[in-house]
Amino acid sequence: MSDADSPFRAPRPGRPDTGDSRTWADDAKAWADTRDAHRLIAEALARLVAADPTIPPHPYLSRHLAHHAARGEVLDDAHVPLAVLPWESSANVRTLLRQSDAVSAVRRQEWLEAWARIEPFIGGAGPDSRLTSLHLAHHAATRPRTPLDTSAARVSGSRVTPLWSDWTARDNVLAVSETRLESLTRTTTTDGRSLLVSGDDHGTIRMWEPHGVPAMAPLHTYGGAVQHLLPLPGDLLLSAGTDGSVRVWHLTRGQLLAEPVHRPGTWVSALTLFAAKDAPEVVLVAHSDGRLGALDPVTFRPVDTPLPSLDPAPALLSGVGLGGAEGMALAVAQGRRVRVWDPRRPDGYTHEHQHEGAVRALVDLAAPGRYALCDDSGYIGFRDASTGRETPVAPAPPAGPVVALTALTVAGRTAVASGGSDHTLRVWDARTGAAIGGPLEGHTAPPVALTTLPGTSQDTSRELPAPAGQELLVPAGQELLVSAGADHTLRRWKPGGGGGGAGRAVRRPVTTAALSGPGSTAGAPLIAVADESGTALWDTGTGRPVALPAGHAPVTAFTSARVRGEPLLVTAHRDAGIQLWSLERGAHTAPARLAGLLGHSLPVRSMAAFPYEGRTLLVTGGEDGTVRLWDLDRVCALACREDHLLSVRDVAVLDTARGPRIASAGTDGTVRLWDPVTLRPAGAPLHCEQRVVNAVAAVPVDEPDGAELVASGGEDGTIRLWDPGTGRPVGRRLDIGDGPVAALAFFRTATGRPCLAATGPGGTIHLWDTDTGSHLLRIVTGSPLGALDALDARQPGGPHPEHPVLLAAGVAGVCVFGIRMDGR
Repeated sequence: MSDADSPFRAPRPGRPDTGDSRTWADDAKAWADTRDAHRLIAEALARLVAADPTIPPHPYLSRHLAHHAARGEVLDDAHVPLAVLPWESSANVRTLLRQSDAVSAVRRQEWLEAWARIEPFIGGAGPDSRLTSLHLAHHAATRPRTPLDTSAARVSGSRVTPLWSDWTARDNVLAVSETRLESLTRTTTTDGRSLLVSGDDHGTIRMWEPHGVPAMAPLHTYGGAVQHLLPLPGDLLLSAGTDGSVRVWHLTRGQLLAEPVHRPGTWVSALTLFAAKDAPEVVLVAHSDGRLGALDPVTFRPVDTPLPSLDPAPALLSGVGLGGAEGMALAVAQGRRVRVWDPRRPDGYTHEHQHEGAVRALVDLAAPGRYALCDDSGYIGFRDASTGRETPVAPAPPAGPVVALTALTVAGRTAVASGGSDHTLRVWDARTGAAIGGPLEGHTAPPVALTTLPGTSQDTSRELPAPAGQELLVPAGQELLVSAGADHTLRRWKPGGGGGGAGRAVRRPVTTAALSGPGSTAGAPLIAVADESGTALWDTGTGRPVALPAGHAPVTAFTSARVRGEPLLVTAHRDAGIQLWSLERGAHTAPARLAGLLGHSLPVRSMAAFPYEGRTLLVTGGEDGTVRLWDLDRVCALACREDHLLSVRDVAVLDTARGPRIASAGTDGTVRLWDPVTLRPAGAPLHCEQRVVNAVAAVPVDEPDGAELVASGGEDGTIRLWDPGTGRPVGRRLDIGDGPVAALAFFRTATGRPCLAATGPGGTIHLWDTDTGSHLLRIVTGSPLGALDALDARQPGGPHPEHPVLLAAGVAGVCVFGIRMDGR
């Protein structure tokens, strides 16, 4: 609906309302500055928003209010009230904030900025989920590490009561695609506009403005995945991919001009420009069967030109500029072998070398005769095209495939950015191989394609918009890095200076976190949090931390226990050791170390303590593939099992008709049940058919025998319930829909309703009713999560005794909140 279609009209300036048909669009012409008209429209529309966010606003409000406020330069919380944001349907608040002028100190945008952080990930969530997610995001952004304030915690309609948070997420998402992105490039149109162009696995090509807004209608190939994009002068674009075809597009017209190559049964493995010495430039096209051809970049007809011979296998290609009028050499990678072909030499290939893993990317550098490459072993290096001399990066990146490269300029230096299977980007000096800045974290899946955008030393709030107060200011000549991830996001980075700009520094990713029992007289729960810098206990009632004594390796898992009435914290460490700490002295005194447990040869991934026949037992699962049982009263080992193949990912304890059982989940795709006395198998393994099983939880059922089910969370993104007595699945699979299940937690609501919480790297917490299998709520955080923990309703005397408490932790930090699923 346009402004002229608005059902809301106001009096014309200087005249009473006569009831005529003139609208605000007409009246705006009477103003010297249309910003005044849009400001008045925003003020009038804001007065029509109900105070209760559970009441749906008129569709015009949810679609256009933020746009009017932005054009009237009043994009703030007063003119776009909280109550309209959960219904906001234009999906552009994030972009409007980036396009707005710098905000004055008196203007408040807390709710708008909180919404902008989660807006790209909200998707089709309902109003309950949207408001709840917004409430939690606002608390995390505005009240970090502060004690609970019940007067500020309540928001009508929200299902959570935030208790405590330490959360600083990246805010550099440009766009979110409904499909998996496969390729990315940048082009400059004939009228001087810089555009990003992406290709996806559905054969669709999209154009984006530098701030993430779609630039024009998508182009559909109606073929396979678009894995290669090559911009050409005159608004032309070549695309190629898994259907074996090369297509020519006119971007600004949105037209398919030609399909000069069509080879069904193959796929295009490389698409690049190449110019030999004293020869015209050609487009090289390599197919999966090793066939290499050349096209004229103007007529797109085949060109008869000297080309190297390739093995009958997919090839990666990159032209390597030799400087001046010397033309190019051609770097060719097929599997683990890399060769450089120089058309000036009669013997063709100048040299070759082998890699430990298959080469994944080649890229030309600005320095003559230099190129960069990466492979599946994690190698990144720079080579001379004439001599083959190597400069590897140092320090070496973490082990794992490096899947994408792009060349860029950082502070006047030629550099290369790499994207790895660990989901991070890194930047390297192309001359020395040294790292520039730290890793760039934020993607929840590997970045599959990289490109750059031009930077400027001027204020970029309009040229390259960013959230208010976080403009990306970079020196002239330095470029911004843009990545397309397998998590469906486009993200923008400042190389050597972190992600979303100059906001608060992003905290170190939390490696593990857990809730403990009340740590103060108010009954507020304690939070144990570990990251690479150390471990601390936080009291949600006071907001005060206590650090664990130093001298131990980083923590990999927590659990709490009570031994002979004394509250304990149990920590597992990267050196495979386990430590016991007394919490008896209270929340504000450093815990006293009681004892240590040794037995695992690799770090422990999960632990659970439970009472049994007057003792307190501890079960641990480790990366060494073992499940071990310990007696905490006597501080000794009881038993060890090595039935799992590879790592044990999670452990839990459940009640069954035959008594307590230990459940362990493993990389081998099974859940195994154990007798807590002998640690012998209690039945056959459960083959979950979920690939790796990352999480396991006990799920009580409302039956007279009090038996519990086992919930398994898999790498395939599903949750399954199992009857431990029969070994059979119960009910249907539950699908979180945004990646592998990373963690599970069970709790009951104030009225006893059984709920299962699940999360994954997508950063969304899903809540299900386990009795009915119905999906209750999505809580969107916008940042990868790896840990969940739950405490059922607190004992009387606590801040919210009637509600369970849930903890979520991950890359951006930790947040803790009460859940109110029963009533408002």
